[in-house]
This record gives sequence, structure tokens and C-alpha cells, in this order.
Amino acid sequence: MFKFLVVKVSVLSRVPCSRSLRYFSTAVNQKYTLISTVTFAATRIGMPVTTTGFRTYASKVPKLDIEVQADDVWTELCNTNRLPDTDVQNCREIIKLLLSFHYHKNHIIRELAENTVLLKFPISRWRVTVSDLQEYGFKEPQIFPLLAGCHTLLYGTAWENLHEVLMFLQSLQIPQHKRLQIVARNPLLLLSDDTRPLMQNYGNLLKVFTKNEALVLIGKSPNLLTDPVEDTNKKINYIYNKMGIRAQEITRSQVFEHSLAHLITRHKFAERAGIYKMPEKHDIEAKEKNIQTVVESSNPSLSDVVDTSDVAFVHSFFGMTVAEYKAFAAMMMEELNKETTDDSDTDLSDSDSDSE
Repeated sequence: MFKFLVVKVSVLSRVPCSRSLRYFSTAVNQKYTLISTVTFAATRIGMPVTTTGFRTYASKVPKLDIEVQADDVWTELCNTNRLPDTDVQNCREIIKLLLSFHYHKNHIIRELAENTVLLKFPISRWRVTVSDLQEYGFKEPQIFPLLAGCHTLLYGTAWENLHEVLMFLQSLQIPQHKRLQIVARNPLLLLSDDTRPLMQNYGNLLKVFTKNEALVLIGKSPNLLTDPVEDTNKKINYIYNKMGIRAQEITRSQVFEHSLAHLITRHKFAERAGIYKMPEKHDIEAKEKNIQTVVESSNPSLSDVVDTSDVAFVHSFFGMTVAEYKAFAAMMMEELNKETTDDSDTDLSDSDSDSE
């Protein structure tokens, strides 16, 4: 068997068309999966759940169990009562393809249950699309989140958008592997071929951050390129004016992947527990100028405040429990909703008075 494979590869090496080579090698990989899957066998990637979601959970899937696991996934999907009227065998082939990418079956169930339209595409279209994405350089762990977030790639209508977005990211001097990561983590970037809104969002960051800081933030939170500028600025203003935190510490967190309500709730909880205090003005200014003689703040970092789980967060506060935090969060949500309603009523009143 080994000699046979060596002969085939050597023959392929003389084929001039790289695209043909890619398709043929893909076919070989599918046929001899026990050999080809070694590369990703030890890979396990877990990203935080975010508003735009790059949720990749890759883990080793024993090849001999694929049929069994495909049965399990299909049974669980049927139990959701969300499935469209589609070909069962085609769905099973899609599931097996995803299992061959080493996604955990629970992740496959969740994504397909939330995106049942993916099951309507023939397996042939899936294989062609996957091959095309691999030609761009996307890795197996990135492909499923990308297709779940941008179905039009399977329709074959988003390739020009993909090209334009990658060119835009290249113009920002972002390395290729990071460009692919950004797109995979935020497929909303592919909804339009107009990159001007992306440039506007990037320009908005440059009003507060240096170019290097802005690129770091985009790499950590690709949703910054598609989130409304107003939402991003509300978070920046709150961090600056209510928490006394400046650019350098912001870049060490993933605060822009969280909602404003999450940011306010975590900060208020820490503040009322006496753990977080607004820094003195001279300390903020000294930090901003990178004066090394400044005594480090006793406040938890921004990342400790917003990027931790509820359990890890409340364990930072002696005598506090998760139940107490959840009760506080519910109270804050009501308070924030009331403020939003009051602001809306005020705007409507101002509009009515202007029209009189």
C-alpha cells in the first residue's frame, strides 16, 4: 500500500495544473483517511463564545467510529424537530465529512440544528466548496464555522466578497494566516463586496488607538470590523470614563467580544464589592505616558473583569457566590433596560417638541 501511494504522488508531481493536483490529492486523502488525518489528530482548538462566534471545537475522532457517530448525530438532529425535508443519505454524508474534520459531535449537532439550511446542499457541493477554501489556505478547523456563518459560499456567490475582504486585510499589512483567522471568526465580513464600511470601522479605532494597537484588537475581536461604530464607541467611552483604563490595557483583553451590558455588569459588581476603584487622574495620565515609576493599581485587569467565566469571576471576591452574581446581573439588566427605555422616550419627546 505504501509503495502504491508513493507512485501515485510522484505521478501527480508532474501534473502542471495545481488546481487539478489539489482536487486529486483531496480524493486520495478521502480514500486513505487513516494516513491523512494524522496532522489534525492531536489538534484541539477552543475559542470563547462571542457575539459573532468563531466556535471551533476540534478533537480526535477515531476513524472507525465515524459511522457510529454519524448515526448518533443524525438521531440527535432528528430529535430537535428542526430538520428540513431533505435527503437522509446526503445529510449523513455531510455529517461524516464534518466528523472527518475532527469536530466534536456535540458541536456538529449544535451548528447544524441552528443552521439547518446547510443540510440542503448536496455533498458534492460541500466537497467542492471545502476544496476551494483549502486552496485559499483555510484549515479544516476553520471551515465549518466559516460555512455556518456564510451559507452563500455553498451557493457559490460569496467568492468575490471573500477575495475583496482578504485584499482589504492585506492592505492593513495583516499576515496571511491572521487574515484567514479573522475571516473564519467573523463570516459577517463576507456579506458584502463593499469594504468601505470595514475601512470606516478601522478608521474609527485609529481615533483612539495606534495602528499596531488597532490591528491587535482586530485580531482578537474581528467583530470590530462589522459592529456598529456607535456600539464600539460606547464601550470605549465606558472603559475610559468609568473605569479609567487606557489603550494599552484594552489591547490585552477581549472586551469588544462582549456586550456593553456584560461590561457594565461586571464592572459594577466589582466596584460595589469594593474590589475595583476608579484610579486617580494622575495615575491614569502617568500610565498613558508609560511612566515606569507609577505604582501598579490594585484593581483587577480589564481581562480579569470581562473575559472570565462567572465561576472564576466571583471566586475573585471572598464571600460571593455565582447565585449572588446572577441575581445582581438580572437586577442590572432591568436597570439598563429602563435607562434605554427612558432615553428612547426622551428622544421621542424632543422630536415631538421640534415638530411643533
